[in-house]
Amino acid sequence: MSSTPIVDRTELEIRKALEDQAPEVGNTFVQLWKYACAPENRLGYAQLSQRTGLSPSILSQGFSGTYKGDFLAISERISKFFWRLEQQQKYGGIRQFVPTVLTRYLFDVFEKTRVIRRMQLIESPEQVGKTRVAVEYTHQNNSGRTVYVQLSGGSTDGLGDFIANLASQLNIATTIQVREKKARIRESMEACDLIIIDEVHLVWTWTDKQVARFFDYLRTDIHSNGKRGVVMIATNSNMLKGIEKFRRSSGYNTGQLLGRMRNHIVSLHPADDIIEEDVRSLVLRYYKPGKVAVEKLTQLARNPGHIGLLEDTLNEAWTEAQARKVKMTDELVLQTARQVLGQIKKNRGQS
Repeated sequence: MSSTPIVDRTELEIRKALEDQAPEVGNTFVQLWKYACAPENRLGYAQLSQRTGLSPSILSQGFSGTYKGDFLAISERISKFFWRLEQQQKYGGIRQFVPTVLTRYLFDVFEKTRVIRRMQLIESPEQVGKTRVAVEYTHQNNSGRTVYVQLSGGSTDGLGDFIANLASQLNIATTIQVREKKARIRESMEACDLIIIDEVHLVWTWTDKQVARFFDYLRTDIHSNGKRGVVMIATNSNMLKGIEKFRRSSGYNTGQLLGRMRNHIVSLHPADDIIEEDVRSLVLRYYKPGKVAVEKLTQLARNPGHIGLLEDTLNEAWTEAQARKVKMTDELVLQTARQVLGQIKKNRGQS
């Protein structure tokens, strides 16, 4: 039963397999089964995995009732998946992934880091699209080999919060003791040869003591002396300068950490990576634009170099079109772009 294709399962079999779990577990798995079997989808485990972020093995074991982890945690993630779908339909989040020049470049960086198993820093301004690319890469390589996790800022227990976030990504119960959590994380990451840590610049909001504990854990348990590659993504932060400043203030021996890092820092210059062809591909998710509109939207994305600004504009325009029950047009999109830029200028004037 554990290897039964999704489309060959029945609702009765799924509910029978999950009868010992909480009622909401059975309900969410049946909902997911119906989604996968819908005529417009017809998804196998790998395809469903890419959409939900749950590994094929977890999905298969979940439908069979043989999963050894926290079923409620999986059920919550499935519920969040359907909530996101609902929000996309309601608020225009047409966010199908569109590969761009930046995508291809970062995918190459991720693959190289996986192979050489070093620590790789990536730095850039905000809203370039780093997170979007990292999440998509993880979804496409989520058979246990790739793990994506974010740091939390302003924490009084930075490492503890990071371990909790990592445990959540690995479907490990966050209520167990830290020592047990760390042991389960090590076990769950046996097949992992790349971990992507986003928002790593937030480490500088922690105390020196917490930063030191995080760097120790990063070196011994996460990178594990070359067991896997580690990509660290930072926004508006020179991490090497931050590490040097931390060394001087804390007396921490940063040599072992720096010795595991690549000397080459990947520094993204967003305006250079935004090309008209990519902008057109992004806009085509929503409607077929005219040449002039594509040129103007390309300039919008290049200045100030935020592909995220373009996506926000398109989603705002889509939401407006949905509310007015009209089709998206160049006029509507460009009007929305002017409104978005006007609001940004207004906000800057108030800050």
